[in-house]
Amino acid sequence: MGALAERKLEFIRAVSEIEDEKTLLALMEAYWQITAFEKTNGKSIKPIRPQFDAEAIRRRRVQVGHDKARIMRLIQEMDVQEPIEQLLAQLTK
Repeated sequence: MGALAERKLEFIRAVSEIEDEKTLLALMEAYWQITAFEKTNGKSIKPIRPQFDAEAIRRRRVQVGHDKARIMRLIQEMDVQEPIEQLLAQLTK
């Protein structure tokens, strides 16, 4: 058996031991991206996901917290005079 065949079998064994669905989905997505890249002669295209996975999207995006200083500046610029209770009551109507 050649070195490439042995490496394939080793990888297949490692994949078959995966028990976490999130890990498997991430590995599948990486595989699809690599093969799509190769099929387009180096031009990157995004493969179509088999199903919508909000968790995968959250993991891919850099999760940045809220910019508190910016939010406070916007609040000051809006200069809202009504009490928060009244504004919230208007939202629930």
